[in-house]
Order: sequence, then structure tokens, then C-alpha cells
Amino acid sequence: MPPLPKHPLTNEYLRGLFKSNFELANQVIELARFYIRSGREVNLTKLLDEIKRNPQKDYIEVLRQLDFEE
Repeated sequence: MPPLPKHPLTNEYLRGLFKSNFELANQVIELARFYIRSGREVNLTKLLDEIKRNPQKDYIEVLRQLDFEE
């Protein structure tokens, strides 16, 4: 049996970050696209952890600007 994840990927973990699950899904998709285009590895746990730490809608735009400056 594989080990359990460090945190459950449930609604409770992400509750209250977005008005709807649809908005959450769109944010995760945009973040994944950013990582893939920039050549970074991506997985669901990493994406959800980052969304949990930075739930602002403009977060991905800030990442794009920082990436462009490098």
C-alpha cells in the first residue's frame, strides 16, 4: 500500500480560497501551463500547495513578470 500524502487533497484543505471549485480549477490549470511553458516540473500536490500559499488571482501574472525579467 502506498504511503498517504502529507495532506489530503480535499475540499477542506482548499476551502475558502476561491468562490467556487471552478475558479480553483482555472487557477491550477493556469499555474500548470506557466510551469510547463517555462520548463519546470509540475505535479498536482506542488500546484495545490502553491495555490494554498498564494491564492491571489494575479499571482500567476506576477510569476510571469518575474520570469520575464530573468
